[in-house]
Amino acid sequence: MVSKRVLRVSKSETVSLSNKVQEMKSRGLKIYNFGIGEPDFTTPENIIEYAHEKARAGFTHYTPSSGFAELRNKIAIEYSKRYTKILPKNVLVTPTKFAINLSIMAICDDDDEILIPEPYYLSYPDICRLNGVKPVSFPSREDFSIDFDYLEGLINPRTKAILIANPSNPTGKVLSESDIKKITSICQKYDMYFICDQIYEDLIYNGKLFSPLNLDPNLKNTIILSGFSKSFAMTGWRIGFMIASDDIIEAADTFQQQTITCAPSISQEAAIFALDHYEDSSKMKIEFEKRREIAIRELKKIPNISLREPEGAFYLFPKYALPLTSKELCMQLLEKKGVSTIPGSVFGEQGERHFRLSYAACEDDIVNGIAKIGEFFREYK
Repeated sequence: MVSKRVLRVSKSETVSLSNKVQEMKSRGLKIYNFGIGEPDFTTPENIIEYAHEKARAGFTHYTPSSGFAELRNKIAIEYSKRYTKILPKNVLVTPTKFAINLSIMAICDDDDEILIPEPYYLSYPDICRLNGVKPVSFPSREDFSIDFDYLEGLINPRTKAILIANPSNPTGKVLSESDIKKITSICQKYDMYFICDQIYEDLIYNGKLFSPLNLDPNLKNTIILSGFSKSFAMTGWRIGFMIASDDIIEAADTFQQQTITCAPSISQEAAIFALDHYEDSSKMKIEFEKRREIAIRELKKIPNISLREPEGAFYLFPKYALPLTSKELCMQLLEKKGVSTIPGSVFGEQGERHFRLSYAACEDDIVNGIAKIGEFFREYK
């Protein structure tokens, strides 16, 4: 008999669609895959070669539970250049998505609450539930900015944090400096945490990211999550980190010691090398920016679709005007046109009547795949 804990957690809608895509591909069908949530590039060859050399040199053992000192130091230096002075002791190296779990484990007790604005990264609510925490989602404004009156009205003695991806998955929204200041101010007012997931921070196409680190150098109310998956096409290496105050890092490290022990040693070595070679990340950003322009141009040709242009990440989140739920739309696009997208409803109620399209695909597939979406919309009766 399985635990009640697992019954609180939903299976991934994106995995179900991915299974369908693989089944169709196995039948030899051409599928335009816009459902992927990762760069389509292979990790840069120099990073792979460096990690290979380190493995052969014997770096295949346990590391300190909080990560190699060299990697923590390099992350601290990089973030100090970008935002505010960060010390290595305030960095914990951990496998990407596990950082979300660790941050919630470190600050929450059973039945505490985390506020999550919609549309949200689809795993946030289930990660909360998995850890015995109540996710409280709330709608954003039409332009996906935060409704602060709504937000503040939800806060109660059990509210421990607000959890936001900036830039956003699925919308590509980048919160303004003003929004970050208001969220930070609210967190300080109610003595709660701003958990800011900055995994797409190197993929911003207009301006630069304003981080809560700029406002809270002592990390009293701020926890930052990030990693190497999107910036360096290192999703399979499962390497990321969190930045937080001494007590939060110590708590998270305790949980890490009693769960996974440490992040993979070879992945940490690869990350050390990556931080010295940011030119690889810059090349990918330039390519994503070109694809972004192509995808926006092609989508705007389609009737019954409206789009708020994304400022970061590699997703579009179009709104449509057809009498179909987002799950129905995405399944029909896949079955009738061979185009894989993600239904907006998996990102919260506000995501309904939207679908997510990743432009982490080659230019020909972007043009031809979106043309197939256009065919579906024009043919729909």
